[in-house]
Amino acid sequence: MSDNNPKKRKPASESAPSAKRPRFPQRAHAHHISTKSTDAAYPNGEININAFLNSHQNEIKSLENAMRAAKKGLSRRAFQDVPRELRRRTASHNPQRVPKRLRVRAKQEAIEDNTPISRGTSGSGVGKGKKKWLRKQGIEKSRKGWEERKKRRDNRDGGDAVNKAMEGTGLEKLATTTNKDVVKNAKRNFAVLATPETPPSRFRRRQKNKTWLPTHIWHTKRARMTSPTEPLWRFAIPLAPAVKAYRLTHRASTLRGAVAWDMSYMSTISLEGVEASILGLLKGLHFSQESEEDPWHDRGRAKKWRTGSRVWHGWLYEREANEPQGIAYVTVVWCVAEENSTKRKAFIRLHPSAFLQLWDEVIRIAKVQKPAVTLEDLRFEIGSIEIMGPGAAESLCSVLHPSSSTDLGSQSTWAALADVSDPGVLPPGALISFPICDPRLRDPPRTSRQAQDVESQTTFMELLAAWPLDATQNTSALFNRNARLAAARSLPSQKSINRRKSTEGKFGGYPEPRATDPQIPMLVYTSKQSKSWTVLLPWKCVMPVWRGLMRYPLTTGGNPRFGGLKERHQVAFERSLPSFPFDYPGCDAGWRWELQERAVREHEWTKRPKGKRIEWSTIDLGNGRKGELGDPWTCEWERLLKKDGEDVSMTGTEEKPLHSPFHQLPSRNARALLAGKAVLSVSSSTPHLFTVKISMTQRGTPTTCARIYRLPTNNPNLRSEWLSLLPIPNPSSTRTRPSRTATPSYQQPPERKQRHDLARSFLQPPSARDGPPKAGDVDYPMVPDEEDLIGFVTTGNYNLAEGMPTAVANLVLHRVMAGIEEGKSMDKEGRICIVRRAGETIGRLATWEVV
Repeated sequence: MSDNNPKKRKPASESAPSAKRPRFPQRAHAHHISTKSTDAAYPNGEININAFLNSHQNEIKSLENAMRAAKKGLSRRAFQDVPRELRRRTASHNPQRVPKRLRVRAKQEAIEDNTPISRGTSGSGVGKGKKKWLRKQGIEKSRKGWEERKKRRDNRDGGDAVNKAMEGTGLEKLATTTNKDVVKNAKRNFAVLATPETPPSRFRRRQKNKTWLPTHIWHTKRARMTSPTEPLWRFAIPLAPAVKAYRLTHRASTLRGAVAWDMSYMSTISLEGVEASILGLLKGLHFSQESEEDPWHDRGRAKKWRTGSRVWHGWLYEREANEPQGIAYVTVVWCVAEENSTKRKAFIRLHPSAFLQLWDEVIRIAKVQKPAVTLEDLRFEIGSIEIMGPGAAESLCSVLHPSSSTDLGSQSTWAALADVSDPGVLPPGALISFPICDPRLRDPPRTSRQAQDVESQTTFMELLAAWPLDATQNTSALFNRNARLAAARSLPSQKSINRRKSTEGKFGGYPEPRATDPQIPMLVYTSKQSKSWTVLLPWKCVMPVWRGLMRYPLTTGGNPRFGGLKERHQVAFERSLPSFPFDYPGCDAGWRWELQERAVREHEWTKRPKGKRIEWSTIDLGNGRKGELGDPWTCEWERLLKKDGEDVSMTGTEEKPLHSPFHQLPSRNARALLAGKAVLSVSSSTPHLFTVKISMTQRGTPTTCARIYRLPTNNPNLRSEWLSLLPIPNPSSTRTRPSRTATPSYQQPPERKQRHDLARSFLQPPSARDGPPKAGDVDYPMVPDEEDLIGFVTTGNYNLAEGMPTAVANLVLHRVMAGIEEGKSMDKEGRICIVRRAGETIGRLATWEVV
């Protein structure tokens, strides 16, 4: 290559002028060391030791700091001063990839180091002929769109004759019906599915097959979203933040800070009718059969739940079936009874994957109630935000400021909750409801002052014990459709808010509230299981609250983080909690998710080159067994339908059914059956799945689709080999009387002890000399046969909360209970299992417990 290339880095010449700038410019403060006058150290011409040391102490510290800063400036580039989670590979040669505060320094370093500065190639392709096809494609798409719009205008102009022909037939109204008419006439019909509001024209084409969340534009700049052509549950959902480190989310959700999710894709069903009819509807769907506590008693928490001061989480099941199958895990929220009204209202919140199935069931049972229950689909009218972490309550109490119409009791209670770091200390299912003011009027939010004195802590404990909101809870305006629409329509624009803050707001203060300010109805409830706070708001009011939460300065430093669908799944996994629908293949929603993931994992395997993918047919499982057990990218539950040597057929066609062939067994019933108790609602003729937590006793990390075996039942030698791998428990720390064979009190010389140990090792048998065999050794036990397969791992990874690999799995009941006599409980040996990852030949010992 020629030396005249201007982009080539050239070595520094010896004859270069001495005035040339250094390669890494030092910080300005590294050359200025602060000093202090030392006159006080010499009173009357004599030295004072204490004054002398104090006067030079600051100089020494300044010198050390200057040396440290100079060393750092010489060894770090601008792109290396970016936090680890914001690192970019292209930042080293593209100054535009670093934050603005570092771009000037990065450009200067690149010029002095003769580093080629690259320019991003994304965009419309204007520069140097790059990506001109983007411009050409955009022109063609624009031309096609113009032609389509012209055709529609022509058809509209020529459709007058058709409208005249339909006059008098009653079909002219049907031809001009729009989505707005359907929503407008929703109350006239019994139950109509809601449709999202028509988006603005510039975003309409992007939402043909999906709906954006209220915070979609905010998330698209900071997170990885679902594919535009493959939305999840007809929503564009953020999957994960663009930052590279997950541990920051783990720490924020458990140790310090807070993590928030936009959960507006969760579905909401409104029930309105007589209280007895709504209770009959919930009882007909077997609500909360999973819970140990009965919600139908007239005392305690159940009574508070029906009065509207608490929420209840539970399962809803199919109505008409010999053994009801679970539909979804839901949250039921009652509205406080209104005065002079015999009707009540309630919300059912559930995951969108099971919405249509539950909607059909609710319609059938609502019609038979006397009087009937009115249903309403509020999927695109009510949004929600879920936040968890030690700083969650602090953030909510500072951003959600009660409006002037809120009573003083609710205001004082809400302000006192800022000190709560764990929602588990609150009453189970605690519910708070009051209107809030627009968070944009109090932007930027200020850090709340948490009370630390003993007196305030005592008052807070008395508040938790009494919980006055059970008696003073008011009717929430969120249950009123007119109040929701009024709050959304009265939101002022950001431009008007900025003008008002500049004219009315004092220096460093907020503008004075007005009577015309919007009253946003808000409802907050807690979950003791997930340790989270959930905020329900009108759909269009979610974005102002979300921006306030993301900008709130926490007392521990930083701001609340945001998460995606993967982070929400991972946080539940670290708490050993199954997530719906990912860990419930016994439900129809979980079964459809499994079928979808099978296709994704198979596609990822087939798109790899043949030399870089696993050849599943060559896997050697030992004893003449070749090939993976079933499809390696699936949790092949169909293989576990064998019972008593017979195959339970699922369907007569070869296509995979959309309904699960299993029933998801509640954890309460699973524990009872394993303890030897009889459960009347569980039929022996129906295959059941129950969820367990897998804890590894050996090395190895279980992953999704890992196979779970029980201890071999037809090979006693192989069973004993696996049991010999169990770790020996640590001896007790209590002192015991030394035996006669104990080591002498004196210590042998090191060389003699080594010779004695070597001689003793030769005299011992191989099994005692080498210890238990390790994975990969010749004498390591083989994995059991297919007849000992009892389940699959649905979620598995390294658990940061426990510091070891764990997994959430599902086991088949009739295979786990095989060989156990009726009425007898399962022993500890029956809870030992063998986990083998798909594509591997080595199994690992583990234990399971019902969750």
